[in-house]
Amino acid sequence: MKTMNDLFILEGMKESVVLAGHRGLTRNVQFVNISDTPDIIQFLDRNHLLLTTGYAFNDNIQLMCELIKQMHELNCSGMVIKINRFLKELPTEVKLLADDLAFPIIDLPTKHTLGEVSRHILNYLNDHEAEQLYYALHVQKEFSDMMIKGYSLNALIEQLGHFLTRPTLLLNHRGEKIAHSHDFRMDSMKIVEEEIIRKIKEDLVAAREGSTFKIPSREHQSISTFPVQTKRQHPSMLVIFDSLTLPYPSSQMAIEQAGNVISFTIIKEQAIEENSRLLKNNFFDDLIEKRIHSDEEILSRANYYGLQENMNNICIVCTVDPKGQNYEALQLYERKVGELFNNIYDTLEDEIIHGNMDGILFTKEKYFVIILQFPNFNEDDLNEVTEFINVCQQNLQLDYSISFGVSNAVHSLRDIPTAFYEAVEAIMSGYEMNKLGFINFYKTKELEELLNVIPKKDLKALYENTLKSLAYPKTKEDQELIKTIQVFLDSQCEISETSRRLFVHRNTVKYRIEKAEDLLNCSFRDPADSLRIRVALIIEQLLNEKE
Repeated sequence: MKTMNDLFILEGMKESVVLAGHRGLTRNVQFVNISDTPDIIQFLDRNHLLLTTGYAFNDNIQLMCELIKQMHELNCSGMVIKINRFLKELPTEVKLLADDLAFPIIDLPTKHTLGEVSRHILNYLNDHEAEQLYYALHVQKEFSDMMIKGYSLNALIEQLGHFLTRPTLLLNHRGEKIAHSHDFRMDSMKIVEEEIIRKIKEDLVAAREGSTFKIPSREHQSISTFPVQTKRQHPSMLVIFDSLTLPYPSSQMAIEQAGNVISFTIIKEQAIEENSRLLKNNFFDDLIEKRIHSDEEILSRANYYGLQENMNNICIVCTVDPKGQNYEALQLYERKVGELFNNIYDTLEDEIIHGNMDGILFTKEKYFVIILQFPNFNEDDLNEVTEFINVCQQNLQLDYSISFGVSNAVHSLRDIPTAFYEAVEAIMSGYEMNKLGFINFYKTKELEELLNVIPKKDLKALYENTLKSLAYPKTKEDQELIKTIQVFLDSQCEISETSRRLFVHRNTVKYRIEKAEDLLNCSFRDPADSLRIRVALIIEQLLNEKE
């Protein structure tokens, strides 16, 4: 960018005299504005140069001082004024202020018009910008050729650092290093690199948008970040040392052109990554649908994707809740669905890394599936899983609600299908209770719940066939027999304990048990018979409840 000093080679400016603020002649100039109105400050901006006759300040020197202060705060370039037109001389108060602020005030001879001088300056500035534009196009062409020839991201970043003569870094959306220029191979710069990454991770939001940061260990140096858009929700970042003072003809436009090519290269690599993700999901689908019959093949393919043998496995399934006004709107836009699912995948992947979890992410149909592995799953691990899911849900709950289902721990890779279906059932149970945006842990069904699924007529048949004449006890004797059987089984077939609980003599218990075994043609000490009788007694309670 041109400075005030550079303008004195131009027609009109050659004969001008610097009246005050000589130290500010290094200020940059980007645009020229002509005005004699008191409210000109509203139309000025950073690096703007003001040309004026001074008419607005003829009788108000204080107004001129106030304008100079405001222009200084905006980091304007300076003021070119026709002193002899109205003011005749620069007031001492104005000169002292301009010298103090290093704000250049230049006297333009009256024979030159403001419009003429403005045209010369703008042409000069535009020629300078045209050269920067041609250089940016040159950079873009060089980088495009490199991309077409298949150069790596490391090579592209090295070349960018060479063009800019600045140390250059490429970070992913999490602030992790992807590539760097050769400058960072020096021992002193390795420490600076760690400091830069740490600084950016402290304010990722600002860094992704493009910001400038001070480096504590480099007192007079700063770094600037430039977003590099990819298929992910958040951009990657180019990090450039001292980008505000790039050597001519380098410019931020050149950085943007190089960034576009780097963006395409990352997207190409992400396409390869998506293909790998597809193969990974195919393996998971084969595992869940039990299309892999050999333990050796399960172990081999699971190890390839990061699942280890002899670990406890927890399955977490999450999905977008299929209800609500926003969900209905989402269904109308296929592209929006794709973007949402990519964002969810990226967020879950990020949380696995941030949470330092030993986990692998898959997708199956509408579900996102995380398999977490633990050496010995215990209460502390359960708390860690719960906290991990809570963080995931907080980061995902935006316009659409997300629900999670969590399985019990399984101890073999072959049992992962069981864990998957438990997690899915946990989600479906939540929906049956009309919940949205929930976290539901799978609960093993009790025997009563399983029996409730069986049709009533089948339960009744099983009950009657097992208890025979005792199925519907009417006499007091039959009722006492059923009661004795119940207590005897609950007492682990101990006669003394049964006698104590029923407040009857041991011989009475023995007599009743022998009679019941004879009526039912079974032995209560036989495990199979005992189980059938226990189930029948539970069915009796269920039938009574249904009645």
